[in-house]
Amino acid sequence: MRSKINTSLSLLLFCVLLFSCKSTNSPKAVTETFLVSVARLDMNMARNYSTKTTWDFLKVLERSTKDLSPEQKESYLEGFKVTILNEKKLNDSTYMVSFNTTPELFPFHELELKAEKNLEGNIKWKVNYSALAFAQADTTIQEVMAPGIDSLEDQLLQLDSFKSK
Repeated sequence: MRSKINTSLSLLLFCVLLFSCKSTNSPKAVTETFLVSVARLDMNMARNYSTKTTWDFLKVLERSTKDLSPEQKESYLEGFKVTILNEKKLNDSTYMVSFNTTPELFPFHELELKAEKNLEGNIKWKVNYSALAFAQADTTIQEVMAPGIDSLEDQLLQLDSFKSK
């Protein structure tokens, strides 16, 4: 009887340690959460995992997908999967994370992550991607999720003119 209790307690302790060691702030975890948030069109959540540089990019995505019907959003999310392929440390404050998504979310397959300190002084990894870099790439998210909506370049021009007012 005593050995069963010891075995159960050991198993419980192992499970607690296993789950507590999994970091939700690793570059891999942040990249995955960011990509899933964008696929769900949850731009507020995506902002939590991104730098201010990335926020303009998220505004453009939000505008380009705002007219999607709930059915279009749901059909895109069916079977959505993120696969992290590689994580490369460039220096103490920068990582590059390679990924694939099914279906394809972006015309690129690598994101830069920057280390930022939060108010408590802890390091948080954040996706760092610019709207300009996206404008120079293919616009796969519009083709896949929102066919027929204004081009990304038009939306960037609108965003720039709105900022200058």
